[in-house]
This record gives sequence, structure tokens and C-alpha cells, in this order.
Amino acid sequence: MAEQAYKGDVLQRIAGISFILGAILTTAGNILAPRVDNPGDVAAAIARLSENPNMAKLAFFLIALGIWLMAIGLAGVYRSITTGGASAWVRLGFYSVIGATALMTTSFALLIGAATAAGQGAAGAGSASALIVAVNALFALSSTAYWLALAFVGLGMAMSSVYPKWAGWILLGIGAGIVILYGLPSIFSTPTGTLNLIFAVLAGLTSLWALVIGAWITRREMKAM
Repeated sequence: MAEQAYKGDVLQRIAGISFILGAILTTAGNILAPRVDNPGDVAAAIARLSENPNMAKLAFFLIALGIWLMAIGLAGVYRSITTGGASAWVRLGFYSVIGATALMTTSFALLIGAATAAGQGAAGAGSASALIVAVNALFALSSTAYWLALAFVGLGMAMSSVYPKWAGWILLGIGAGIVILYGLPSIFSTPTGTLNLIFAVLAGLTSLWALVIGAWITRREMKAM
């Protein structure tokens, strides 16, 4: 029997565009986000946030919005892989992504609150300090959960024939890299500039992955129209 031509799917079209937009917004937000050399230096973090609180809040909002769009893209992946062991891993990964996305959203909400408090000067310094300490702990945990979930999705993609296997293996590698090199060390130690650099590189690769796979999906859907 001849193999039927791929006919396209509305959810896949939405997923492709969501991946592309998610990649763009997370990249833009990370470029705009204020940083300090030593993330464990709370006073320096407050000073950095106070320089331009509105820009900081915009950056954190863009990253959160990009993560939400990534979840929509991953919903397309989840719904398209429906059989075998690949389906089990993608299902586990996607459900975990939903929970981890909520944790990541909470992290960026706290950062927005910290930026607001930092903008109030001495009056808000105490609140900003407490929020930054909380964010450092929550972000380490939420990023570990998020990229572990992405690693599960990547494994499922690599085991299936719906998407290019290289896309799955790359996502699995990035997810495992962040968990091992950034997430776990950040949970059990104080934040450092080196850990943040590792995270920035691998998170940037995640955005690049989303852009590439989003373009691949969109191209496939355009051909099927």
C-alpha cells in the first residue's frame, strides 16, 4: 500500500508559529534582562533592578510569555506522537512541562515584584531583598523541573518518526545539560556567575532549537496546504 501524503494539521500550524514566537520572545527578554556578576549578591541585584525597573519588568514578562508559547508548541508535539514508547515519554514530558511552566511563571512574577520594590528605593529594599532570595531558590528548582521535562519530550521525539530524530536528541542533550550542569548545582549551592553563564548558553540553545523546529514544522505545514 502506498504511503499517504501528509495532509497537515491546524494544531501543528499553531505549534510551529508558537515555537518561533516563543524563541524570539525568550531571546529578546534575555537580552533585555538586567544581570549582575555575582547573582548571590542581593544588594548588587537590587541596585541593578533599580536602574530601570520598567525595562526589567518588560524583560521578565517577555521571557514568561515566550515560555507560555513554548508550552503551546510542545502541546503540538504531544498530540502528534500517539503510539509506542515515544508516546509515553512525550506524555510524561508534556505534563511535566505544564507544572514546570507554572513554577517558572511564578519565578518571573516574583522578579517583576522585586523590580517594582527595587524601584521604590530604600522603602522597598527589604521587600526586594526577600523576593530576590526567594527567586534564587525557586528558579533553581523550577528550571531543573522544566528542562528535565524537555529532556523527556526530546527522548520521545527521538524515538518517533513524526519529527526529525536530531531534534529529539538535541533537546534531550540540552535538557540533561541544564539539569546536571546548572539545576542541581544551583539547588545545593549558592548562585555563581559561572552557573549563570552555563544556564545562559544552554537556555539560548533551547531558544535556537525552538526557532529551528518551529520553522521545520511551519515549512512542513505550508507544503501540506
